[in-house]
Amino acid sequence: MSLPLIDILPRLRRMISEPEALRPALIVAALSGLVEGLSLAALLPAIGSLASGEPVWGLQIGGWLVVLALLAVTCFGLHYLQEQRTYAVALDFLRSIHRLVGDQVAKQPLGWFARPSSGRLSRMVSAELMNAGEIFAHMIGPLVARITAAIVIVIAAWLWHPLLGLVLTIAAPVFVIITVTSTSFMRRGSAIHEPEEIKLAARIVEYAQCQGALRSCGRSDDFPPLGAALEDTRSAKTRAQWIETAGMLLSGVVTQGVIVALIAVSGSLAVSGTLEPIAALAFIGLALRFTSTLSTITENAMSLESRRPLLDAIDEVLTAEPLPEPASPAHLPAPGTIELEDVSFAYGPTAEPVLQHVSLSVPRGSMVALVGPSGSGKSTIARLVCRFYDADSGTVRVGGLPVTEQTTEQLMSQLSMVFQDVYLFDDTLEANIAIGREGASREEIRDAADLAGVTEIAERLPAGWQSRVGEGGRALSGGERQRVAIARALLKRSPIVLLDEATSALDVENEANIVAAVEHLRRQATVLIIAHRLDTIAAADQIVALTEHGSVEAQGTHAELIAAGGTYARFWDRLHRAQGWHIV
Repeated sequence: MSLPLIDILPRLRRMISEPEALRPALIVAALSGLVEGLSLAALLPAIGSLASGEPVWGLQIGGWLVVLALLAVTCFGLHYLQEQRTYAVALDFLRSIHRLVGDQVAKQPLGWFARPSSGRLSRMVSAELMNAGEIFAHMIGPLVARITAAIVIVIAAWLWHPLLGLVLTIAAPVFVIITVTSTSFMRRGSAIHEPEEIKLAARIVEYAQCQGALRSCGRSDDFPPLGAALEDTRSAKTRAQWIETAGMLLSGVVTQGVIVALIAVSGSLAVSGTLEPIAALAFIGLALRFTSTLSTITENAMSLESRRPLLDAIDEVLTAEPLPEPASPAHLPAPGTIELEDVSFAYGPTAEPVLQHVSLSVPRGSMVALVGPSGSGKSTIARLVCRFYDADSGTVRVGGLPVTEQTTEQLMSQLSMVFQDVYLFDDTLEANIAIGREGASREEIRDAADLAGVTEIAERLPAGWQSRVGEGGRALSGGERQRVAIARALLKRSPIVLLDEATSALDVENEANIVAAVEHLRRQATVLIIAHRLDTIAAADQIVALTEHGSVEAQGTHAELIAAGGTYARFWDRLHRAQGWHIV
């Protein structure tokens, strides 16, 4: 087990925009501690000269007072410089950590965001950020200064009286053991309550996001998962508090024991005549200051340890490895095509395979529909094409080239994605469409909107195209958000379009707009569509039917698969019969 400063320093360097600024701050802190230690050490000869009236180490008491005054002024100046430097680093951290985290998050594959990270990320970059800033401003500098001062005091004690130096040298490892033990208690406590706090933060975010569903069910006043998370957090915090309190009590008790032992040793040496009474008193004062310095080191180390979970969370993001990709774009031998060759994939090493030996081909300019029961891997295929994840085995090609051999920018430039969960920015309706292609003219934006049926939405809104859609697009219905997403895809004009249940939330009145938009997309791009609507499926150039185990059962045109019978024919029959259902 290592001391906190040893393994925390490399992490702190990653969290500031100018890592080289941390070294001068620590050097100034060490110099401040050096002068502080010399000031304390100078008390021994000064008191000796005062008591005997004789010069000690060549200086009378007057000379030692001048030395102490100079050291005091130097210590004040270095302490001021230390505070200035450490605060500058802390302000750099607060100013740059959002950008550093944001830049790193932007490099991650989209599958990285599927993990339960919302609560962890929100805590990391909001309320707890100031706690991390305190490490730079109030902990690292003083900790380095106190460690340096303690070392200087021990060396001075050896020079003054070897026996006293030995006593302090023996006391120092005791405090090291106290520090390591106390921080281990803090670490155990954090390991108990920190995961529960992250779960609680995620539940709070979930509770806020699902208010519509809760209120429609009359459950907004009682959300059992949130209540359970609160209770689990309370229980974990209670257990952790007992463990952390035990660490602090141990530190306090042992510290006081060491102080009493040092005083007892000094008194015994004075009584036995080994040490002059004045020198013994001077040493007792120095020993008290020494133990106070060591106690401060222990407290700072424990404070650092209490912030370790936050540092771990930030460092986990800053050190997250993006999927490997080449340094430059490669030549695409078959633009506008998609191919999966013997692809297998599972969401985790121990998870059940979602796809098993899937092979399919989407020729350029064609529309291929993926059909199959829930959980058959239809959406997973779209995610692998976008390289949200890498396949466990087999090859995924886009434009005739494996996605692993393309830069993210090159791959994304070929794809437009319209998924079930559409996110709109808290901006105007027009701006949310314009994000589909930078530099698009207003006429191009309006043409795409017309094809997707968004113009009708703009005409109904009070501010028209300049109406704000709210965070996540909450001012619009699910179907309206889908239409905006399809308008984005139309505007981007990418050679390949992925539609994952893109028409699932649309009403019958505007379905004609979407059919027209899909037809337009077919004329300008390759389309891979996941859909359950009869017209969409039947109009596809090719249909790939997946089994519930994530394998391809059949491929062909609608007529060929109907004639062949099997799962697709039964699926089509059920859909066709369901078209006549109505509520009575």
